[in-house]
Amino acid sequence: MLRIRAIGRLCAPLLLVAACASAAASTPSPSRPAADVAVERGRDLAELRCGGCHGLGLYGESPRSPSTPFRDMRRGMTALSFQQRMENIAEGRHYDMPKIGLTAGEADDIAAYIESLELP
Repeated sequence: MLRIRAIGRLCAPLLLVAACASAAASTPSPSRPAADVAVERGRDLAELRCGGCHGLGLYGESPRSPSTPFRDMRRGMTALSFQQRMENIAEGRHYDMPKIGLTAGEADDIAAYIESLELP
């Protein structure tokens, strides 16, 4: 038991430093616009919650057919229709998707990531 407490005392400062570094990486600053931070958060969320079905990058197919790759998701949609689709997904009301439990902010971040994949 004493050995576990000693290890905990040694590791606690390292965990604190890691948590601060992670928070700093996802915080807007003058050199990192909020839009860039939203794209990064969206990419991370997509990898955790969407990558099992959807292709997430600029190339390649989705692992689960007929799931649309993220790079093609906004094609043919207006900004408003895309926003409505993301709201439906966040609320678990998209016809062919399981409920994935997204908050409105998380859906916005994933939408920012999807929009970042559009080729000029």
